[in-house]
Amino acid sequence: MIILDLEWNRSYDKKPLDEILQIGAVRVDRLGGPVTDTFSVYIKPSVHKKFDPGAKSLPELQASKDSTVDFSTAMESFRKWCGPEHSFGAWGSGDFRTLAQNCGYWDLPVLAMGKFLDIQRAFSEQVGTNQQVSLHRAVEYCGVPDVFEFHNALHDAMYTAVVASYLDTEHASPGARRGHRKNLHFSRYDFAPQPRRKIGPLATAEEILNARNSRKPVCPLCGAQGSVAHWYYAAGNQVTPRQYYAVFSCPQHGRFLCRLTLTPMENGEWQGRRAVPSITPELVQEYEQALRGKVHECKGPVKRKGRGRAKSGKRIEEKQS
Repeated sequence: MIILDLEWNRSYDKKPLDEILQIGAVRVDRLGGPVTDTFSVYIKPSVHKKFDPGAKSLPELQASKDSTVDFSTAMESFRKWCGPEHSFGAWGSGDFRTLAQNCGYWDLPVLAMGKFLDIQRAFSEQVGTNQQVSLHRAVEYCGVPDVFEFHNALHDAMYTAVVASYLDTEHASPGARRGHRKNLHFSRYDFAPQPRRKIGPLATAEEILNARNSRKPVCPLCGAQGSVAHWYYAAGNQVTPRQYYAVFSCPQHGRFLCRLTLTPMENGEWQGRRAVPSITPELVQEYEQALRGKVHECKGPVKRKGRGRAKSGKRIEEKQS
């Protein structure tokens, strides 16, 4: 299987092309398996004279400017590297649309593929959200060390391959029909009652939801740190105390449910208590009700390592995550 990622430039002129600046890809024997080969090529821009803000912030933009490789040569090399492979994946479907657009612009045959897996969509469905999760949020959620800079096509393809290893069989089939996840699978292990973690007090309810202590629950069995990117709550969640729900994963012990309870204080501040309760039918029912309600996207502190940069051509997807 080939996992692909692209960087491209959307310029301000009237030429209808998202011009590809870098092609990056990794080869795996199976989804979730080790990377067996890599491909990366920087492409010299020749269509647009200006770069959009996302392209300007790419960490390897200068490598594309200095490249002597045009898109036709890069595409020929990539096609040869892919060989007879017919199964592909990417973080979102936009990369393959853009690749086809560039092939059409330069009058080249599109890349033949038999099966395609939108790993972003599969991951979002597995964690129980209908929104698109950005790659750096997924990396954080899975506890993958961010040792490479984001928004480099090869690095992002490698991150995507690692995150794909967290997909279960239900979501890991290229070309599988997608739908809302009805069966929520949580860890099969029993665990002792966990102490509740006090959060705050802080000035607003939103600050409690975004606080690092709220977003970093730990596995009740081994203490491995998890990550919460979204809190879900029922549409009528205006009574107090307010209940918010999320799911986090432990690589060894599976998925757990996290509940955050917010209570207003007399001085106008808010107090939170985070818990990892044992799974009961009543708790699952509360979580399913929250999933049908509304979502709060956590806004934690932004790291300098590429996370503050919007990926060219993927800015909209990441803002929605």
